[in-house]
Amino acid sequence: MGVYAIEPGCLSASAAIDKANFARKQVRSNTRVSAIQFDKKLEVKQTLTGELLSGLPQALENGEFKLYLQPKFSPKDLSVIGAEALTRWIKPDGTVVYPDQFIPILESTGRIVDLDLYIFEQVAQFLQRNAQAGHRLLPIAVNASVALAREDAPTQEYSEILEKHNISARMLEIELTETAVVSEYDRVKRLLSSFQSDGMQTSLDDFGAGSSLLNNIVDIPVNTIKLDKLFLTRCSSNARGTDFLREVVHLVKRLGYNVICEGIETEEQVQLLRSLDCDGAQGFWFSKAIPAEEFERRYLCS
Repeated sequence: MGVYAIEPGCLSASAAIDKANFARKQVRSNTRVSAIQFDKKLEVKQTLTGELLSGLPQALENGEFKLYLQPKFSPKDLSVIGAEALTRWIKPDGTVVYPDQFIPILESTGRIVDLDLYIFEQVAQFLQRNAQAGHRLLPIAVNASVALAREDAPTQEYSEILEKHNISARMLEIELTETAVVSEYDRVKRLLSSFQSDGMQTSLDDFGAGSSLLNNIVDIPVNTIKLDKLFLTRCSSNARGTDFLREVVHLVKRLGYNVICEGIETEEQVQLLRSLDCDGAQGFWFSKAIPAEEFERRYLCS
């Protein structure tokens, strides 16, 4: 159930019921919590949900979702080898909304596919602009939601965007999380195969964060496995964990996948990655996500 304690400013019984019902929808079947009370935090989320559901097309048209890029580095020589595309919603009044606030809402409503496609085109435009300027190009990974796997002919629009901007498919990589792959394995497998057939790279994000794909990893159609930050942190806390992490990395590499570690925050972790022979890394120790224009100045113009 959802609970709303009626306040003096409540406009009507209908508004009170809407708030209680919104709280009810936050109850998850996989927890022991059976009732949630509407509070200030949920009020912010309810407002944001309403803005997204009614105003997403206009926000996309106005360019309110800005492209950010987090660089990927080689642990061996600290050279930049690529980037992951992220986004920030910057409203007309200057308010910055971060992905952890709006992505879950868009995923739960199915509207995330619209944003994913928009960011993909932003990346294609970014690559086209730098190619025309004679700058060096680096491959960029773009996140995709499991909702895309439920669409008909889901990769056609992606291929059309690449053709429109005259960008080679090998410069783009599509990332899906391990949780998404586990939840819709057969559909996602077909989706990833379709992207690969179109010439794009594919990667499995957040590996080791929760549900395990170890029993299916031998035939998942991806080029890269990204080890989750928590997996790395847990395994590097003692000698036994480090040995286990080393074996996991070597196993994944022997299967023919590239290995990238996420969430690197310390010099010690960088040294560990070097000893493990990881192909790439990203995290705050190297760089946070930065606006695309700043990424261009730092890493492509030199």
